[in-house]
Amino acid sequence: MRREYAFTSRWVVPAPVAHCWALLEESLRTGEVPWWPAVRVVPLPVAPTVGQVVRVEVRSPWGYRLHLALALTALTVPHLIAAESSGDLVGRGRLALEERGAAASALTWTWEVALTRPWMRIASPLLRPAFVAAHALVMRRGERGLREVIAERSELRNADNPAVRRRRPRSRRYRGIP
Repeated sequence: MRREYAFTSRWVVPAPVAHCWALLEESLRTGEVPWWPAVRVVPLPVAPTVGQVVRVEVRSPWGYRLHLALALTALTVPHLIAAESSGDLVGRGRLALEERGAAASALTWTWEVALTRPWMRIASPLLRPAFVAAHALVMRRGERGLREVIAERSELRNADNPAVRRRRPRSRRYRGIP
């Protein structure tokens, strides 16, 4: 496979690894990713295991959609999930979760992919900066959404604390630009 795009995104969020993993696994089981509005998942009937295929749709801020089938190749709960991608992007990706102190986690997403859609392959030399920017925006929205859901769930535990500021519920509609 010719690697056309290589991305690494690193998120640091204020929650332990086990909590982050639980949110990710919940998204795979329910198909709902309310904290990442650009991503839709076909729900898995059981907890993820090596060999399963996760079907994902990613909505770009520029209006196109990517359809992926992620065949899980490695799984170390709660620290690693890796997959081979087919569909609109062919390649591999992985998510590694590491503890950062007692109450924080670093999530490192890596993708090495090639485009398969004809219009994207043809336009890639010209649109590469736009594709890279779209990836960055989608990932930034995911990090922001994960931080917000962690904060919202924390507020529920601290409901009687007057110092906790209440947030408006997030819109489930994808806005495209952060």
